[in-house]
Amino acid sequence: MNIESEEVELEEVENEEIEEEQKEQEVEEEKTQETLEAKRTRLQRQLDQTDKKLGREKPKSKAKQSDEFDYGEYAYLAQKGIESDDDIKFVRDSMADSGKSLRDTLNSGWFKSELSERQELNSTAAAVPKGKAANTVATDDVAYWSAKPIEEVPKEMRAKVVSARRAKEQDQGKFYNS
Repeated sequence: MNIESEEVELEEVENEEIEEEQKEQEVEEEKTQETLEAKRTRLQRQLDQTDKKLGREKPKSKAKQSDEFDYGEYAYLAQKGIESDDDIKFVRDSMADSGKSLRDTLNSGWFKSELSERQELNSTAAAVPKGKAANTVATDDVAYWSAKPIEEVPKEMRAKVVSARRAKEQDQGKFYNS
């Protein structure tokens, strides 16, 4: 009976070992199933740390879904004095060309000079009246030329200017109040 009891005990020990191995495998499978994403993140973090130690830092890029600014960026632009649609489009194009962030683009010297030049041109263009009203002096008017010296008067207007001056002199009286 001793042999039989030893065999039974061996079988029980083997069964227990098999059960423990199965439990360990199940636990390990659960770990791998739930941590694939965590493992990827951990490995990426380790890779970044190794790159940093080697001096191979990759530039951090801000992933944007669209080219449009959000309200915070519009407020920042307004605070910096950039409110017109043309200026905002210029900022957006400059950011795309340079690959820099909004703050870096606004702080760069070349951008500041170009923006101020553009804003000066726009303000000058806005200050100049458009259309025929911009030229308020009628150069074909006799009254305009009669105040000028006769040498500056065009030849075709001289006869009219001389006759207008004579008429004005004849209309005036001899006394200051007449």
